[in-house]
Amino acid sequence: MRHGVHHGGETAARDTAVPRHAAPDSVPLDSAGHSQVPELIGSFPRRGGSVPPSAARLGTGGHDIWSLGQWREGELRSVSGGGGTVVTIGQCLISDQRMRQDVHRALETGRTQELTRWPGSHLCLVLRENDLTAYVDLAGQYPLYYRHGQGCLRFGTRPTAVADAAGVARRPDVRVLAARIFCPAAPELIQDGSGVEGVRRLGGGDALRVTADGSLSRWTYEPLLPDERVPVGEAAEALGEALETAVRLRATAGRALTADFSGGLDSTSLAFLALRHLAGPLDVLTYHRCGTTCDDLEYAERYARLDERLRREVITGTRETLSFQGLERAAPTAEPDPGAASAARTRLRLRGIAGLGGEIHLGGEGGDALLVPPPAYLADLARPGRLRRLGHDSRALARSRHESPLAVALRAAGLSRTTMATALRRLADRLESPRPRDLHWLDAVSWCPGPGPEVTWLTPSMRGELAELARSLADARKDLPRTSPGHHAALGELRTSGTVQRQLSDAAREFGVWPQAPFLDGDVIRACLTLPPHRRAAPPAFKPLLVPALSGRVPAQVLTRRTKGDYSDEDHLGARAASGALRALLEGSRLAELGVVEPGAVAASLERARMGLRTPFPALNRLLGAEVWLRSTAWH
Repeated sequence: MRHGVHHGGETAARDTAVPRHAAPDSVPLDSAGHSQVPELIGSFPRRGGSVPPSAARLGTGGHDIWSLGQWREGELRSVSGGGGTVVTIGQCLISDQRMRQDVHRALETGRTQELTRWPGSHLCLVLRENDLTAYVDLAGQYPLYYRHGQGCLRFGTRPTAVADAAGVARRPDVRVLAARIFCPAAPELIQDGSGVEGVRRLGGGDALRVTADGSLSRWTYEPLLPDERVPVGEAAEALGEALETAVRLRATAGRALTADFSGGLDSTSLAFLALRHLAGPLDVLTYHRCGTTCDDLEYAERYARLDERLRREVITGTRETLSFQGLERAAPTAEPDPGAASAARTRLRLRGIAGLGGEIHLGGEGGDALLVPPPAYLADLARPGRLRRLGHDSRALARSRHESPLAVALRAAGLSRTTMATALRRLADRLESPRPRDLHWLDAVSWCPGPGPEVTWLTPSMRGELAELARSLADARKDLPRTSPGHHAALGELRTSGTVQRQLSDAAREFGVWPQAPFLDGDVIRACLTLPPHRRAAPPAFKPLLVPALSGRVPAQVLTRRTKGDYSDEDHLGARAASGALRALLEGSRLAELGVVEPGAVAASLERARMGLRTPFPALNRLLGAEVWLRSTAWH
């Protein structure tokens, strides 16, 4: 397939909104036309019960574990022998032979955690006669949901299915939903909760084990703590090797490969890495909307000229693909999708990817979370021996953010003396006595930036519940993170990226493609987070660790970009175009029925958005994701 015309080494891209190839029709759809996401459901010890006739049992032993639906090739893998069964879900990028060898060795020695070191990103279940152990990938891209009671663990990949298997009513967990919408920077409020009441969530880097007598233990098997002793050069070398391996294993897997080519640093670098391992050309996709202030297209055109093997397709957004359009067509998800507001744009891109004819599609999700240190890293510099560096970074960041350097430095110094418990108490105070104001960059120099003007959307009773929860956690202290504010924020952003990628992957099923994010592979994450956040920063450089990591692998011109495309104007335009539909959605708000929000207050913010005024769009997007999820999920 030729998607570009080559002239003297330059790539001319075709501008289209309709793919040349329709998505495969072999993907099963439900009555609403959405793809049926496959799932795993099980129990340990075995309890029996009814099983859907289409379910396939995995392994043998004292457990029931069943697979339902149509998985992608390689997405679900299972090996039995040596006294047990190992099941992986996700991107496990090893050969069948090595998988068998490693599984037998791990089962014989009992060192099952070694199976989490396989390249890729996957959930790993180790099933033996007397116990079951689960390990979730480091980004939390493939979480496990469970309910433990009466000596039995019910588990699965969708929380509603776990509730059904446990014989309990499906009810939304109101406090979890509220905390995710209004306090996403304080995941401690949610802890291991899911959106379904009574069903827990095993997240990124976590493990659990249940034994034959029904006892359960849970722990963090890889806390990803930074190491001050690791040289930056060593971490950069490890990152380069990890990214090279992540892309090579996908490019040489014998399956058609495509990639994003936004012009941004992350996706563009991955595309050039892929070219190093492909014998032929690479089809890549660039999204653009006419009239936007985003300059990504200019960079994509410039970089595409660097290698004639790039065959670039430009997908053009329209009024119908702006933010907040077609929310009613968003596919059902396991939990609320914070990207539901951009569902129309996502579907446009997925149709374009399907039109390229690829099976695996590379994207840059996770790059920002790993490579752009959160502003809270400045607190690590507010100590003897680093004060000169604090002054330098404060000046550089203040200049780019139009802040006072002194204000930045003082904020960092205050944060360095603030514990997480104190931050939670302050959050409780802000919730109980809200003073709505717009959040700015400086607010991110903190443990958990509180809600901005969206705090007025909350009902008084829900503000009180969240405040009580924050204060009780602060008083208990035992479950609070023992790390720096910058590392805490970086882990939170990583787990958010894992959620975003999972939702994109599920949305892509009906188009017959599998989006994958090499930046979320375990070895890539380890290479980046080995360094403390302040050692991954060098303002005004944008992503300083990536330059030495990919030097010689990616054209130097790509690595010199210091900006990032901004698509926020599509939010304002979309809110104006969809104002009627959004008002109608709020009039029947499920969150209002549950006592979470005051719909009139949300409507007031929507009116500001319609007029082009400053609006808390991230919070609005999370709220709409929860609304869509509540409406698309059957509750009983």
